[in-house]
Amino acid sequence: MGFRGEENYSDSEWRRSRLLSATYICGFVAGFDSTSTFILFPAIRTSLGNGDTASTTWILTIVGIVSAAVLLQAGHLADRFGHNRIMITSAGMSVLGSILSALAPNLLILVAGRGFQAAALAGLGVSSIAIIVRETREGVLATALGRWAVWTAVAGVSGPIFSSIFVEYASWRFLFLTVVPISALIIYLGSPSWKKDHIIIERKRVDITGTVSAMGGIALVVLALLEGNGWEWLSLKTILSFVAGLSLILFVILRSKVHVSPVVPLHLFSNKRFVLMVVIGFTSSLMFFGMWLALLSYAIDVWGFSLIKTGLLLTIMPGTMTLIAFPAGRFADNHGFRGVMVIGSLLFTIGFTVTASSVSSEPSIIVMLPAVVAAGIGMATVLGNTTAAGTQNLDSNLVGTGTAILQTSYRIGGSLGSAIVAAILESGTIGSPKTHEWSIWAIVFSGVITCLLCLSIKTDVKGV
Repeated sequence: MGFRGEENYSDSEWRRSRLLSATYICGFVAGFDSTSTFILFPAIRTSLGNGDTASTTWILTIVGIVSAAVLLQAGHLADRFGHNRIMITSAGMSVLGSILSALAPNLLILVAGRGFQAAALAGLGVSSIAIIVRETREGVLATALGRWAVWTAVAGVSGPIFSSIFVEYASWRFLFLTVVPISALIIYLGSPSWKKDHIIIERKRVDITGTVSAMGGIALVVLALLEGNGWEWLSLKTILSFVAGLSLILFVILRSKVHVSPVVPLHLFSNKRFVLMVVIGFTSSLMFFGMWLALLSYAIDVWGFSLIKTGLLLTIMPGTMTLIAFPAGRFADNHGFRGVMVIGSLLFTIGFTVTASSVSSEPSIIVMLPAVVAAGIGMATVLGNTTAAGTQNLDSNLVGTGTAILQTSYRIGGSLGSAIVAAILESGTIGSPKTHEWSIWAIVFSGVITCLLCLSIKTDVKGV
């Protein structure tokens, strides 16, 4: 788990400090992108989409599909060729994707640019977390990942604010351009460590067939989840996407049993803690991704809030996360993961229960506050600690793949959570308080499941 070769201690610490700084900025880029783009949506729909909502939605949909499809392979490549190299390469891709998006002359080019950015974000996320896991001494991993989460949350607060300013006073294109110098800074900070990576174990040839099948399978499943409401869940397109996607995933699993260099190292799933964290990551993502759509839709469709006003209201979530993530990680390192994750998921559930029981057609930010504050607490205490608990005892040459599997479970769970909320809204009357209340109760239900799963974590830090 160290660097290759002998080098001066101070030089090693200098490189390590720069490298870790780069990983935290990766977290910022991820948070900035995920919370800012929806503010740009109306302006892009007008300028490039000719008012067509369905077509413009692809600037959001493509990110979910590509990032989910690429995550697993990004982790596999990071373990194979080096975490540092994949992070720096992904930052370069982010620069190119951001420029392409900012200069896009039409919607098709913008969607392509967003897809390129999504692949870059997948690489940045997996590699940066793998580096933190690799470079952090035993006993403080949750604290280190809490620091990464703080940077993500800070971006979550600033993203909607900058988006609103650019849309109001300049152009949506400037938001994509702001990512260019940030990604370039990652390259600058990480470049001295290009050749100072973890000890890479030589492997046999890459399983091209398995890699393509895994990407295609995950992409088809996520596509069906994202488009199921529009296509109708029992339509031929939806069913074929699910069947084809799940068949490809099953093929990859069976192939991984016999291939010398499997896409999915199945022995990872003999680790009980890792499996539990994959499941918790999936169920918690149901609520963490679904809640954005549920609360956003309630504020806009029931209360009549503008998109910008709603976006600023929802920044309370990452704002709360900024305050909680670091101490939550430190608590987990000192006392184990169970306590902080149970408390966080319980407070999340209580907060959304209070809001679901109180909302009405009368606009009230006070009524929404319990949910948005509880959401920040839940994200700070559960997601980061899920990654820490799941990767803590993995071999250094499997950290990237393990991280990618965890993040893939987040992506698929998040897509399903958003799809469930959308299905609830579509089944009722948009704008009706009762319809929107049910979407919030669905988040409460997923919170209860997550809380019960967190109770099964052993209190010992090294236990399950």
